[in-house]
Amino acid sequence: MREISLREAAARQLSQYCSSFYERDIETSFRSFTPGEWVIVKGKKREFIGFINPLVTQGPCLRVVCEKNSERTPLEIIEYLLSKSLKKRSKYIDYKNYRLCYGDSDFLPGLIVDVFQNYVLIQINTAGLDKYRSEIKDFLIKSYPSKKVVLFDKAEYRKNEVLPEYEVEEISDVEILENDFKYSVSAKTIQKVGYYFDHRENRLKLENFLKRIESLESGVDLFSYVGSWGLHLLRGGVGKVEFVDQADMQTNIENNLKLNNFEGRGSFTRSDVFSYLEQCLQNNNKFDIIVSDPPAFSKSERNVKKALGGYEKLHTKALKVIKDNGYYIAASCTHGVSLEDLDRTVSNASLNVGKTLSLLDIGVQGFDHPFESLKSKAFYIKYLLYQVCE
Repeated sequence: MREISLREAAARQLSQYCSSFYERDIETSFRSFTPGEWVIVKGKKREFIGFINPLVTQGPCLRVVCEKNSERTPLEIIEYLLSKSLKKRSKYIDYKNYRLCYGDSDFLPGLIVDVFQNYVLIQINTAGLDKYRSEIKDFLIKSYPSKKVVLFDKAEYRKNEVLPEYEVEEISDVEILENDFKYSVSAKTIQKVGYYFDHRENRLKLENFLKRIESLESGVDLFSYVGSWGLHLLRGGVGKVEFVDQADMQTNIENNLKLNNFEGRGSFTRSDVFSYLEQCLQNNNKFDIIVSDPPAFSKSERNVKKALGGYEKLHTKALKVIKDNGYYIAASCTHGVSLEDLDRTVSNASLNVGKTLSLLDIGVQGFDHPFESLKSKAFYIKYLLYQVCE
């Protein structure tokens, strides 16, 4: 492997196990390196192994994978790290389906692997790992012989590293088991890698909370996708739940209600959420509990201020249609928005509508989405449960 030297400040960060570096951090001229080439990265006193891509359009071009302490080949390193991920997830005995690999947090930047009942879906978004796409698939086939393993590339996530487009294998409906719920996601409506495992612990926390209070009559699952939050509301004792999403998720929702024996207790409304809440306000429709778990409001930390404005607008509308002493769940998956930031947007919204809040619970992402600390870039899931009073 060829060597890469970092500038002094970046070399200090490397010793603190910073894993992503930019062109400005690199002292060596690297334009002659091939996209995805594995390299030795020189630190202050130690050496590391990583890969580089001089074609990256924005963001980090050098990714560090591990310390250089053996003569393992890149493929041997990848297989070793995947084996570690497998062993780590096997500790969570009630996680029947899960995220097996979470990119940087499992020391494999740009690799996402989700394990479902019938599929293992792989996304690779960095050149250094894309070179070994066939070998990664083969490793997972051996690890999950009863499931179909599919390279499920998304072109929009690969374009930053100028990665080639391959023909994506066709898949049938994805079957999922989470928190003893069964889900089926239509291949036509599948998003990202198929399902959002990241809020699993928060959904369970919410359900357990509902079982400890008086039964509620009505609830809403905003940005519902396949209905995960709403199903937990129903099992927690909420009488009826309305699922709202601007995508055509009706068949998915109806199938998932049936799969989990909740037919007749849920209905789907296809609508923009802001328009839906405005319509509820006009019709004086109010609910005992509302869950708001929107898609990320910003894909860049540079746009966090704009994202926070969007959250405050959303919360302001939602709080207006919650009954006195009802409950509001504010969830976020936007990178760069902290728990404090999210809480502030809900507090500001309560002032806008003249209501008071009691913050009852907070939560972060599930165990299969590990992160080092609250300052970590891998930490992105936030959950806040409030009681709302007039």
